[in-house]
Amino acid sequence: MKICITPREGLYQVLAAVFDAFDRVPTVAELGVLKGDNALQLHQALRPEQLLLVDAWSAASNAAYCPFEQLPPWVTPVAEYAYYYGGPMDDPQTWERLYQSCASKFEGHSEVSLIRQDSYSAYETVRQRVAGRGLDLLYVDANHQYEYVLRDLMTYQDLVRPDGLLMLNDCCHSEKGARQNLGVLEALGSFIKRSDFVPVAMTNTDWTDVVLARKGSHMVEAIDTVLVNADIPFVELPHQLITAARIRNGRLGANLSFC
Repeated sequence: MKICITPREGLYQVLAAVFDAFDRVPTVAELGVLKGDNALQLHQALRPEQLLLVDAWSAASNAAYCPFEQLPPWVTPVAEYAYYYGGPMDDPQTWERLYQSCASKFEGHSEVSLIRQDSYSAYETVRQRVAGRGLDLLYVDANHQYEYVLRDLMTYQDLVRPDGLLMLNDCCHSEKGARQNLGVLEALGSFIKRSDFVPVAMTNTDWTDVVLARKGSHMVEAIDTVLVNADIPFVELPHQLITAARIRNGRLGANLSFC
């Protein structure tokens, strides 16, 4: 597993080079889209044959923020993140604006489909859209609580081609993440024990991104080859250490620690 000194966009360029090497125009899905900013980066970097964007864009998603009626003192109330969403979290208009913001980014792009359902409900729709082909890349960024992330991974893994890839966002422990009750890293740790996926690359950033491939897939070697020959510095660690990943913040920014 390579810890890469690059932002998420750097990994997108790596994946683009890998797909180009196999002369493949990828089919991509993103679970959790919000304003569509990351989806736009995926679209620009990978030039996919098909891009499926799945998000409920609904205030109902707030209910899954924490399983307890009374928030624990170490979890920040979801309403305090209204600034990020552009309006009150319980206002349907906030979510409608987010949906429209995303839709406007892809006007005129027939290869892009917006699926307005939560990730679990959308599974059958996505399955039908990729039937006979499968997904080359699944980007998982929907509900970030442990049970929901694990459910997305376990549910959608069969739609990913044998030589396809998974990518996760916010996959590290940090003080900010703990305040949001994030469980992505913990879900990943459970998932790799239950599947044949292994992490092969991750960003040395806060809100870390991780790329996973199946054991024995030629994608493992392909990503290794591209990174070794790219201008992206990295250090390599056994992938089994990933669940220890945490953020250490310093004067010049954030770094990953496994100690």
